This record gives sequence, C-alpha cells and structure tokens, in this order.
Amino acid sequence: MKSTFTLLFITVFISTTSAQDWKLIGGYNLAIPQGHMNDNINPAHSMQAGALYKLKGPLKRLSVGFDAGIGIYAMKRIDQTFTFDNNFTSIVPVNYNSNILNANINARYNLAGDEKLFIPYITIKGGVYNFFSTIYVEDPQDGGCHALQRDNIIKDATLAWTGGAGLQINTSVFSKRKFRRNVMIDISVNSVRGGRIDYINTTDLVDAQTLNNPGSKPLQVRFVNASTQNIHEHTVAQVHNSPLRMIEIRLGIVVNIER
Repeated sequence: MKSTFTLLFITVFISTTSAQDWKLIGGYNLAIPQGHMNDNINPAHSMQAGALYKLKGPLKRLSVGFDAGIGIYAMKRIDQTFTFDNNFTSIVPVNYNSNILNANINARYNLAGDEKLFIPYITIKGGVYNFFSTIYVEDPQDGGCHALQRDNIIKDATLAWTGGAGLQINTSVFSKRKFRRNVMIDISVNSVRGGRIDYINTTDLVDAQTLNNPGSKPLQVRFVNASTQNIHEHTVAQVHNSPLRMIEIRLGIVVNIER
C-alpha cells in the first residue's frame, strides 16, 4: 500500500508540472574541512548532481529540489613497519581509501529574474553526510606476520545543514549576442554544519601506528605470526570524532529544461 501511494504521488506530481519548470544542476565540489577536522583529513573532491523545480506566481524566484554527491579525501598506499615478537620488525603495505557520500533536499532563492545575465542567489539545504573508509592490509614483504582481517571498513553518518550563496552566469556573456540561454555557469560557496562523526586520520598515516593523540582511538587489526602462530594486534590508523564542519566551493552548470 505504501509503495502504491508513493508511485501515485509521483505520477500526479509529474503530470501537474511542466518540463520547463525543472532545472538540472551538477558540477565539481571542493570541500575544505574546518576546525578539528582540518587537522585530520584532507580536502574532499567530489561530483554533485541534482534537480530543482521552479515554483510559480509570487514564488517564481524560489526553487526546491534535491542533490547528491560522492567524493574522495584520501587514497594512499603506505609501507608501515610493525614490531612483532622478540622485537622482530616487518614491513606491511597498507592501502587507505576514504570517501564521502551526501544527499540533500534544498531550496534556492534567486535575487534577480531569470531574464538577467547574472543571477545571484541564496540557498539552504538539509541532508545526510556519510564518511566511510576502506583499509586493506596486504601480506608483508618479508614473509612475516599476516593480517587475519585484511579488509577493514569504518563508516559513520550524520545529519547536516548547509547555507550559502552563489551566482548563475548566462553563457551568452561570452558571445557578442546577449540573450537568455538554457545553460548557465553556477558558482557558489557554502558552509556545512553537522553532528559528530567518526573518521580516520588521513594526514599522519605514515606514523599512524605510533600516534596517541588526545580525542582519538586506535583502529587495530589482528595479525598472526607465520612461524609461531601467535595472534596479536597492531594499530593501522587513528579514529577521530568531531563535529562535521566544512566549507564547500562549487563550480558547475544549471540546465533549464525546455519543452
């Protein structure tokens, strides 16, 4: 019954809206961490895509819609040296891949009419940000201890809100003939604020096994000694927890859908 109602709602909504009321949005996003996050992770590079529906009448400058994106803030392979039984050391290659997923509903208000070549706007969003990292521990290069769990996944998510401002630029400004076109350049700067979230430190991975930073906890992996079969643990990364704080700089396009 629930799925039938949802399908009926979507069908009615689409049938009552015109294609020219929709805009497709997309582009590149640079997310720069702030506060405590800035000490532990690198900026994230992502691609965003979504759609906006322009309201009518007195609210014709207001658009509502959604967007989503996927990005990456770390992709490294590091040879870490671990000390095992009897002070025996072994070089173990460890691969780190850290990503961000986000999905938002948003509202955008244009401060100028659609007929203008330059349209400043303000925007507000609410959604979910998901941080997840995959840590793959390879076999040691010297035949020493082996990881019992090679794939280690750490993930966490939080609700977040975003506020910012931007500028749409009609592409006709780059030609001699000035007229309204369906494709516009979109530039914006946004501030992202969310709840506390877990993520691994990706800025000090070379010495991750020796870090003991306040506010962090070790991510340990079980190893087995190939000769003695002794099982023990070693730290491969540090997990931090802090509020989500990022500044996003976006460069993309807005495509007005015509009949």
